Amino acid sequence: MAPIISLSMGVVRADAFLLSKSAKTLIFGIFMALLFSSIFTMFIPLEQITSEMQGRLNPNLLDLMVAIFSGIAGAYATSKEEVSKSLAGVAIAVALVPPLSVTGIGIGLANFDVIYGSFLLFITNLVGITLSAAFTFMVLGFAPIKRAKKGIFYTSILMALIAIPLVLSFMQVVQKNDYFNKLNNIKYLEINKEKIELNIQSLENKKTAIFINIEVVSNKHLSLEDYNFIKEKLEETVNKKTVLKIIPIIEID
Repeated sequence: MAPIISLSMGVVRADAFLLSKSAKTLIFGIFMALLFSSIFTMFIPLEQITSEMQGRLNPNLLDLMVAIFSGIAGAYATSKEEVSKSLAGVAIAVALVPPLSVTGIGIGLANFDVIYGSFLLFITNLVGITLSAAFTFMVLGFAPIKRAKKGIFYTSILMALIAIPLVLSFMQVVQKNDYFNKLNNIKYLEINKEKIELNIQSLENKKTAIFINIEVVSNKHLSLEDYNFIKEKLEETVNKKTVLKIIPIIEID
């Protein structure tokens, strides 16, 4: 937490020395985290992306909000001796260390998608914490607005640039949720006078199609024509091409 809060104080006070020292400490910490996580990845039999890693590959505006509140807490805790700094430190560590570790794993796996998504989350958290902490210090009276406006201005521009992919990602999350709700409304279909139950497990919305993992519960084996019928119904619902990964489940009374 210390170098990030120092960087925020340097921004708000236009202190070149504080900016330089805190930036060097941060860069060194980032480099070491990437180095050891990437080396560690090369020595363990890791080939699949786990759910913990996957959760840090698609940052959006909600992640930025978490970073902003973490920065406010960190700055306030640092400025008040009676407030424990450990809680704010944990919040900032949770926001920064895991995505940076995933970036190192991406480097070890030579996976560009993992590197891009996780590092974008890291930069989002870093800039969000820095800017919100700087605003908090300004509100608490550590620097006059005239002195702070230059640093705040440049940091805000960086925040705005980062927000562009975050907004696009958030829109994708909203659209994915919309598709999921529409598909979940189709719980049953009737095929050849047989009632078929559909359970959507997960979906991934891509440009070309929606990739859907789905359980199909029936009383007998279904034919390829039956599965194509299900596919057509789902495509009519979302008005987009679908690719189904079907898990057939046969119920025996």
